[in-house]
Amino acid sequence: MGVPAFSLSSLSWSYGDYTWHTNLDTYDKIVFDDVRNNAILTAILAYMACEDPEKTSRKKAALPTNLKTGIQKEWPKPRSPDRAGGQN
Repeated sequence: MGVPAFSLSSLSWSYGDYTWHTNLDTYDKIVFDDVRNNAILTAILAYMACEDPEKTSRKKAALPTNLKTGIQKEWPKPRSPDRAGGQN
């Protein structure tokens, strides 16, 4: 939708190989140092963004060319959400 986005992540996601988004992914896997660091980074990013006199560019980056087809990849088109909760 043309809104700038930022991705914060963890440096120590050692549990990602076998529990990521499974029924084994429980609260005891939370790495609180990573949560704290991401909260600090988010606060710094928000502060620096609101203090910056220049606006962030809304120009989309050019996506790479598909090596198999030679066609340049395209950004996904926005679509209406499915609000049926899996009940179609």
